[in-house]
Amino acid sequence: ERGEITLIYGEPGSGKTALMLQIALQACLQGFKALCIYSDGLFPYPRLEIIMRKMGLNESSVSLQVIHVNRFEDLKNIVRQIELGNFKDYYLIAFDTLTGPYRSIPIERRQEVIAHNKMLNQLMAILKNYAQLFNAYLVLTSRLRSPSISGESTIDEPIASNVLTYWSDNIISLSKLDLPYRRRIVILKSHGMEANVEIKAHIVDGMLEGVD
Repeated sequence: ERGEITLIYGEPGSGKTALMLQIALQACLQGFKALCIYSDGLFPYPRLEIIMRKMGLNESSVSLQVIHVNRFEDLKNIVRQIELGNFKDYYLIAFDTLTGPYRSIPIERRQEVIAHNKMLNQLMAILKNYAQLFNAYLVLTSRLRSPSISGESTIDEPIASNVLTYWSDNIISLSKLDLPYRRRIVILKSHGMEANVEIKAHIVDGMLEGVD
């Protein structure tokens, strides 16, 4: 919905980017302009083209701008520009992943963790206010938390879980299944209310398609 933040999280390769691209292209189908802030290396243009063809779209019918960010400072600057209304013409803004630059910061002391969480909290507050003020769609992706130093396996939670889940109106978890190209999609929060809706999906030509 407009005015809401949707968080999609999961392990690498679970389908976060595929789902984000599908959402962005659906927005383009409805005549909206979409903006993607990408922080996971090179943007997957080949995958985008495959999904576009499958959806019957071509370059002339897609208004999607991509901005690459590598550092946390870049992320803060982009969010600042969003706050100032420099991207108000884009009714859908997607961060893939929001925690990419945040994750790359070397953290050696607990105080640094607290400081970075505070900054991320401020950025999320700005994005939430922007979504409501401009009646925009916001989509964020995040990877799972890294394993602890003790070697324990990671809990199925996004990086900076408390911050992201607090500000997000909708939360979607993606995970791999034993069979190739099969994924579990669980809606954990919908329009600010707790939810527990699960479907299975499979990946066809780079797209996630529900099967039950």
